Amino acid sequence: MKQTTEAIVLGLRKHSDKMSVLHVYSRSEGRLALQVYGAHSKHKVRAAYQPLSIVEITYTQPPTRSVPALSAIDTVFLPEKIVTDIRRQSVALFVTEILLLTVTHPMQDDALYGFLDAYVHELNDTSVPENMHLFFLVRMADYLGIGMPQSNADASETEDIRHASLSRHQRKKMLQEFCDYYLTHIDSFRFPKSLDVLTEIFN
Repeated sequence: MKQTTEAIVLGLRKHSDKMSVLHVYSRSEGRLALQVYGAHSKHKVRAAYQPLSIVEITYTQPPTRSVPALSAIDTVFLPEKIVTDIRRQSVALFVTEILLLTVTHPMQDDALYGFLDAYVHELNDTSVPENMHLFFLVRMADYLGIGMPQSNADASETEDIRHASLSRHQRKKMLQEFCDYYLTHIDSFRFPKSLDVLTEIFN
C-alpha cells in the first residue's frame, strides 16, 4: 500500500552499495526511516536529500520488510541559503542531529511539524543565524515535554534569543548548558557530533 506525505529531511545514510536509509520527520506519521535505492550514485544525488529540505514523499510498506521503501520524492521547499551558507548549514546539521537523537518513534504531531516547517523557513531567510540553534533547543524542549526553566534560557525569553546580542563566550556557555539539560532529561540523548563544528563556526 502506497502512502504520500509531506516531510522534512533529517539525513541520508549509506547502508550498502545499493541501498541508503533516508530519515525524515513526516507530517502524517512523525519520524520515519525509508529504504532508498541508488541515492548515492553519481547521477541520482538530488537536492531533495539535503538536510532540512521540505519534500513530498511516496512510500510503500512491503509485507516482508520492516522498513518502508521510498518510491517517489519531490521538493516542496529547497532552502537554498541553508545549502550554500556554512553558518546555516552548520545549524541545520546540528538541528537534524538533535531531532534524530530525541524524536525516536513514529508518532504524528501536527504542532511539532508546524514548528519545524516554520523553523526551516526562518533559518533560511534570517540575516542573523548565529543564535538559531539556541532558539531551537529552547523551543524543542517544550515539544519534548522537558521545557527549560527560565534560568536555563537566560538572555532569552525564547522568542528574543534569536536576535539577542550575545558574545562568543555567552553563546558557547548557553549551548553547553542547554545540551547538559537535554542530557539530564532525555535517556537517548548524547552530545551531538556536530557540536564542535557548530561551536567553531560561531566562534
